Amino acid sequence: MTILANGFVNGLIMAGVLALPVLGIAVIYGMTGIINFAVGSIGVFSAFVTWYFLSTNAVLAVFLGLAVGFGLGYLVQAALLTPIYEKRKADLNLFFLVTNSLGLIFVGLTRTIFPRPNIGLNLPRMGSLTILGVQTSGLKLFALLFSIASLLLLRVVEKRTRVGKSWRATSQNLRLAKIVGINTTRAFGIASGIGCMLGALGAILWGSLYNLNLSTGFDLTFMGYIIAVVGGIGNILGGMLAALIMGMVMSFAGYVVHGSWQSVILYGIAMAVLVLAPKGILGSERSV
Repeated sequence: MTILANGFVNGLIMAGVLALPVLGIAVIYGMTGIINFAVGSIGVFSAFVTWYFLSTNAVLAVFLGLAVGFGLGYLVQAALLTPIYEKRKADLNLFFLVTNSLGLIFVGLTRTIFPRPNIGLNLPRMGSLTILGVQTSGLKLFALLFSIASLLLLRVVEKRTRVGKSWRATSQNLRLAKIVGINTTRAFGIASGIGCMLGALGAILWGSLYNLNLSTGFDLTFMGYIIAVVGGIGNILGGMLAALIMGMVMSFAGYVVHGSWQSVILYGIAMAVLVLAPKGILGSERSV
Protein backbone atom coordinates (compact mmCIF):
# COMPACT_ATOMS: atom_id res chain seq x y z
CA MET A 1 0.00 0.00 0.00
CA THR A 2 2.88 2.36 0.80
CA ILE A 3 4.47 1.74 -2.60
CA LEU A 4 1.14 2.39 -4.35
CA ALA A 5 0.58 5.62 -2.41
CA ASN A 6 4.14 6.85 -3.00
CA GLY A 7 3.99 5.95 -6.67
CA PHE A 8 0.65 7.68 -7.15
CA VAL A 9 1.58 10.90 -5.33
CA ASN A 10 5.04 11.16 -6.93
CA GLY A 11 3.51 10.38 -10.33
CA LEU A 12 1.09 13.29 -9.92
CA ILE A 13 3.93 15.62 -8.97
CA MET A 14 6.06 14.46 -11.90
CA ALA A 15 3.08 14.93 -14.24
CA GLY A 16 2.61 18.48 -12.98
CA VAL A 17 6.21 19.44 -13.73
CA LEU A 18 6.34 17.67 -17.12
CA ALA A 19 2.99 19.13 -18.19
CA LEU A 20 4.36 22.70 -18.30
CA PRO A 21 6.82 22.25 -21.20
CA VAL A 22 4.21 20.00 -22.88
CA LEU A 23 1.68 22.84 -22.67
CA GLY A 24 4.28 25.20 -24.10
CA ILE A 25 4.95 22.86 -27.01
CA ALA A 26 1.20 22.39 -27.61
CA VAL A 27 0.58 26.15 -27.68
CA ILE A 28 3.42 26.84 -30.14
CA TYR A 29 2.66 23.96 -32.48
CA GLY A 30 -1.10 24.34 -32.23
CA MET A 31 -0.85 28.00 -33.17
CA THR A 32 2.06 28.16 -35.61
CA GLY A 33 2.48 24.63 -36.92
CA ILE A 34 6.18 24.93 -36.05
CA ILE A 35 7.97 22.35 -33.93
CA ASN A 36 10.38 24.42 -31.83
CA PHE A 37 13.14 22.27 -30.32
CA ALA A 38 14.68 25.29 -28.55
CA VAL A 39 11.83 25.60 -26.01
CA GLY A 40 13.66 23.66 -23.29
CA SER A 41 16.98 25.46 -23.77
CA ILE A 42 15.27 28.86 -23.65
CA GLY A 43 13.44 27.68 -20.52
CA VAL A 44 16.67 26.58 -18.83
CA PHE A 45 18.42 29.85 -19.77
CA SER A 46 15.49 31.73 -18.18
CA ALA A 47 15.72 29.51 -15.08
CA PHE A 48 19.43 30.40 -14.76
CA VAL A 49 18.38 34.08 -14.84
CA THR A 50 16.00 33.33 -11.96
CA TRP A 51 18.80 31.56 -10.07
CA TYR A 52 21.18 34.50 -10.59
CA PHE A 53 18.76 36.98 -8.98
CA LEU A 54 17.26 34.59 -6.44
CA SER A 55 19.25 35.94 -3.51
CA THR A 56 17.88 39.44 -4.18
CA ASN A 57 14.16 38.66 -4.13
CA ALA A 58 12.64 35.24 -4.85
CA VAL A 59 9.34 36.51 -6.28
CA LEU A 60 11.04 39.12 -8.45
CA ALA A 61 13.59 36.56 -9.66
CA VAL A 62 10.85 34.13 -10.76
CA PHE A 63 8.92 36.86 -12.58
CA LEU A 64 12.13 38.04 -14.24
CA GLY A 65 12.87 34.51 -15.46
CA LEU A 66 9.34 34.17 -16.85
CA ALA A 67 9.62 37.57 -18.54
CA VAL A 68 12.92 36.54 -20.15
CA GLY A 69 11.32 33.31 -21.39
CA PHE A 70 8.38 35.18 -22.91
CA GLY A 71 10.59 37.86 -24.46
CA LEU A 72 13.01 35.38 -26.02
CA GLY A 73 10.16 33.23 -27.36
CA TYR A 74 8.48 36.28 -28.90
CA LEU A 75 11.73 37.64 -30.38
CA VAL A 76 12.87 34.31 -31.86
CA GLN A 77 9.47 33.74 -33.42
CA ALA A 78 9.03 37.25 -34.86
CA ALA A 79 12.61 37.78 -36.06
CA LEU A 80 13.47 34.30 -37.33
CA LEU A 81 10.84 31.56 -37.33
CA THR A 82 7.88 33.45 -38.80
CA PRO A 83 9.89 34.84 -41.76
CA ILE A 84 11.19 31.33 -42.48
CA TYR A 85 7.67 29.90 -42.15
CA GLU A 86 6.26 32.43 -44.64
CA LYS A 87 8.87 31.37 -47.19
CA ARG A 88 9.10 27.62 -46.58
CA LYS A 89 5.91 26.80 -44.62
CA ALA A 90 6.12 24.01 -42.02
CA ASP A 91 9.26 22.30 -43.39
CA LEU A 92 9.92 19.80 -40.59
CA ASN A 93 13.57 19.14 -41.48
CA LEU A 94 14.38 22.83 -41.81
CA PHE A 95 12.78 23.80 -38.49
CA PHE A 96 14.40 20.83 -36.77
CA LEU A 97 17.84 22.09 -37.86
CA VAL A 98 17.11 25.76 -37.15
CA THR A 99 15.54 25.32 -33.71
CA ASN A 100 18.09 22.71 -32.62
CA SER A 101 20.81 25.19 -33.57
CA LEU A 102 18.99 27.84 -31.53
CA GLY A 103 18.91 25.45 -28.61
CA LEU A 104 22.68 24.97 -28.86
CA ILE A 105 23.16 28.74 -29.01
CA PHE A 106 21.24 29.17 -25.75
CA VAL A 107 23.24 26.34 -24.16
CA GLY A 108 26.40 28.21 -25.16
CA LEU A 109 25.04 31.49 -23.79
CA THR A 110 24.13 29.79 -20.52
CA ARG A 111 27.66 28.36 -20.23
CA THR A 112 29.25 31.73 -21.06
CA ILE A 113 27.10 34.10 -18.99
CA PHE A 114 26.55 32.16 -15.77
CA PRO A 115 29.38 31.05 -13.48
CA ARG A 116 28.07 27.55 -12.68
CA PRO A 117 26.97 24.85 -15.16
CA ASN A 118 24.97 22.89 -12.56
CA ILE A 119 22.54 24.63 -10.21
CA GLY A 120 19.61 24.11 -7.87
CA LEU A 121 17.00 26.76 -7.17
CA ASN A 122 16.26 27.25 -3.48
CA LEU A 123 12.66 28.36 -3.80
CA PRO A 124 10.45 28.47 -0.69
CA ARG A 125 9.20 24.97 0.12
CA MET A 126 5.70 26.32 0.94
CA GLY A 127 5.45 24.03 3.94
CA SER A 128 4.61 20.33 3.77
CA LEU A 129 1.43 18.29 3.63
CA THR A 130 0.38 14.66 3.65
CA ILE A 131 -1.49 13.07 0.72
CA LEU A 132 -2.61 9.43 1.09
CA GLY A 133 -0.13 9.07 3.93
CA VAL A 134 2.75 10.40 1.81
CA GLN A 135 4.45 13.59 2.97
CA THR A 136 5.36 16.07 0.23
CA SER A 137 6.27 19.74 -0.02
CA GLY A 138 3.76 22.43 -0.84
CA LEU A 139 5.96 23.48 -3.77
CA LYS A 140 5.43 20.12 -5.47
CA LEU A 141 1.67 20.40 -5.05
CA PHE A 142 1.88 23.96 -6.42
CA ALA A 143 3.56 22.62 -9.58
CA LEU A 144 0.63 20.26 -10.17
CA LEU A 145 -2.06 22.84 -9.41
CA PHE A 146 -0.37 25.46 -11.55
CA SER A 147 -0.29 23.08 -14.53
CA ILE A 148 -4.03 22.47 -14.16
CA ALA A 149 -4.65 26.21 -13.76
CA SER A 150 -2.54 26.93 -16.88
CA LEU A 151 -4.63 24.46 -18.88
CA LEU A 152 -7.89 26.07 -17.75
CA LEU A 153 -6.56 29.59 -18.36
CA LEU A 154 -5.44 28.73 -21.89
CA ARG A 155 -8.89 27.34 -22.70
CA VAL A 156 -10.55 30.47 -21.35
CA VAL A 157 -8.20 32.71 -23.34
CA GLU A 158 -8.93 30.69 -26.47
CA LYS A 159 -12.71 30.78 -26.08
CA ARG A 160 -13.37 34.16 -24.44
CA THR A 161 -10.76 36.70 -25.52
CA ARG A 162 -9.96 38.57 -28.71
CA VAL A 163 -6.40 37.26 -28.63
CA GLY A 164 -7.67 33.68 -28.38
CA LYS A 165 -10.04 34.15 -31.29
CA SER A 166 -7.22 35.55 -33.41
CA TRP A 167 -5.15 32.49 -32.49
CA ARG A 168 -7.87 30.14 -33.69
CA ALA A 169 -8.45 32.09 -36.87
CA THR A 170 -4.74 32.20 -37.67
CA SER A 171 -4.15 28.51 -36.96
CA GLN A 172 -7.13 27.48 -39.11
CA ASN A 173 -6.48 29.71 -42.14
CA LEU A 174 -3.39 31.92 -42.15
CA ARG A 175 -4.13 33.64 -45.47
CA LEU A 176 -7.72 34.48 -44.55
CA ALA A 177 -6.62 35.75 -41.14
CA LYS A 178 -4.27 38.20 -42.86
CA ILE A 179 -7.04 39.33 -45.23
CA VAL A 180 -9.41 40.20 -42.36
CA GLY A 181 -6.70 42.28 -40.70
CA ILE A 182 -5.28 39.99 -37.99
CA ASN A 183 -1.64 40.74 -37.20
CA THR A 184 -0.46 37.16 -37.67
CA THR A 185 3.17 37.98 -36.85
CA ARG A 186 2.12 39.31 -33.45
CA ALA A 187 -0.24 36.36 -32.89
CA PHE A 188 2.57 33.90 -33.66
CA GLY A 189 4.95 35.85 -31.43
CA ILE A 190 2.56 35.90 -28.46
CA ALA A 191 1.91 32.15 -28.81
CA SER A 192 5.64 31.41 -28.96
CA GLY A 193 6.28 33.75 -26.02
CA ILE A 194 3.66 31.99 -23.90
CA GLY A 195 5.02 28.60 -24.91
CA CYS A 196 8.59 29.50 -23.94
CA MET A 197 7.36 31.11 -20.71
CA LEU A 198 5.67 27.84 -19.77
CA GLY A 199 8.92 26.06 -20.63
CA ALA A 200 10.76 28.51 -18.35
CA LEU A 201 8.36 27.84 -15.48
CA GLY A 202 8.77 24.11 -15.98
CA ALA A 203 12.56 24.51 -15.86
CA ILE A 204 12.35 26.72 -12.74
CA LEU A 205 10.22 24.14 -10.92
CA TRP A 206 12.45 21.30 -12.14
CA GLY A 207 15.49 23.17 -10.82
CA SER A 208 13.81 23.68 -7.45
CA LEU A 209 12.87 20.01 -7.11
CA TYR A 210 15.93 18.42 -8.74
CA ASN A 211 18.88 20.18 -10.48
CA LEU A 212 19.51 22.03 -13.74
CA ASN A 213 22.54 21.65 -15.98
CA LEU A 214 23.41 22.54 -19.56
CA SER A 215 21.76 19.42 -21.01
CA THR A 216 18.49 19.71 -19.04
CA GLY A 217 16.92 21.90 -21.72
CA PHE A 218 17.25 19.25 -24.40
CA ASP A 219 16.13 16.54 -21.97
CA LEU A 220 12.95 18.48 -21.12
CA THR A 221 12.33 19.33 -24.77
CA PHE A 222 12.71 15.77 -25.97
CA MET A 223 10.60 14.33 -23.16
CA GLY A 224 8.04 17.10 -23.67
CA TYR A 225 7.72 16.32 -27.37
CA ILE A 226 7.41 12.59 -26.74
CA ILE A 227 4.59 13.27 -24.27
CA ALA A 228 2.97 15.83 -26.57
CA VAL A 229 3.02 13.39 -29.49
CA VAL A 230 1.55 10.61 -27.33
CA GLY A 231 -1.30 12.93 -26.30
CA GLY A 232 -1.75 14.31 -29.82
CA ILE A 233 0.70 17.09 -30.63
CA GLY A 234 -1.00 20.48 -30.53
CA ASN A 235 -3.81 19.05 -28.37
CA ILE A 236 -3.52 20.59 -24.91
CA LEU A 237 -5.95 18.20 -23.21
CA GLY A 238 -4.19 15.25 -24.80
CA GLY A 239 -0.83 16.57 -23.63
CA MET A 240 -2.07 16.89 -20.06
CA LEU A 241 -3.46 13.34 -20.12
CA ALA A 242 -0.23 11.99 -21.59
CA ALA A 243 1.83 13.86 -18.96
CA LEU A 244 -0.27 12.22 -16.24
CA ILE A 245 0.20 8.76 -17.76
CA MET A 246 3.94 9.21 -18.29
CA GLY A 247 4.39 10.72 -14.82
CA MET A 248 2.75 7.64 -13.30
CA VAL A 249 4.85 5.31 -15.48
CA MET A 250 8.11 7.01 -14.45
CA SER A 251 7.11 7.03 -10.78
CA PHE A 252 6.03 3.39 -10.51
CA ALA A 253 8.92 2.21 -12.70
CA GLY A 254 11.28 3.72 -10.14
CA TYR A 255 9.68 1.63 -7.38
CA VAL A 256 9.05 -1.64 -9.25
CA VAL A 257 12.27 -1.92 -11.27
CA HIS A 258 15.66 -0.19 -11.21
CA GLY A 259 15.58 3.51 -12.08
CA SER A 260 17.73 2.91 -15.17
CA TRP A 261 14.73 1.11 -16.73
CA GLN A 262 12.51 4.19 -16.54
CA SER A 263 13.43 5.56 -19.95
CA VAL A 264 13.18 2.11 -21.58
CA ILE A 265 9.64 1.63 -20.26
CA LEU A 266 8.64 5.24 -20.97
CA TYR A 267 9.72 5.28 -24.60
CA GLY A 268 8.51 1.72 -25.15
CA ILE A 269 5.01 2.78 -24.13
CA ALA A 270 5.31 5.88 -26.32
CA MET A 271 6.20 3.73 -29.35
CA ALA A 272 3.35 1.33 -28.64
CA VAL A 273 0.82 4.18 -28.39
CA LEU A 274 2.01 5.73 -31.65
CA VAL A 275 1.80 2.40 -33.48
CA LEU A 276 -1.77 1.86 -32.26
CA ALA A 277 -2.84 5.54 -32.44
CA PRO A 278 -0.52 7.51 -34.79
CA LYS A 279 -2.30 10.81 -34.02
CA GLY A 280 -1.99 10.33 -30.27
CA ILE A 281 -4.47 9.49 -27.54
CA LEU A 282 -6.87 12.37 -28.26
CA GLY A 283 -5.72 13.15 -31.78
CA SER A 284 -3.47 15.89 -33.13
CA GLU A 285 -5.00 19.25 -33.84
CA ARG A 286 -3.83 22.62 -35.09
CA SER A 287 -5.54 24.83 -32.53
CA VAL A 288 -5.14 25.60 -28.85
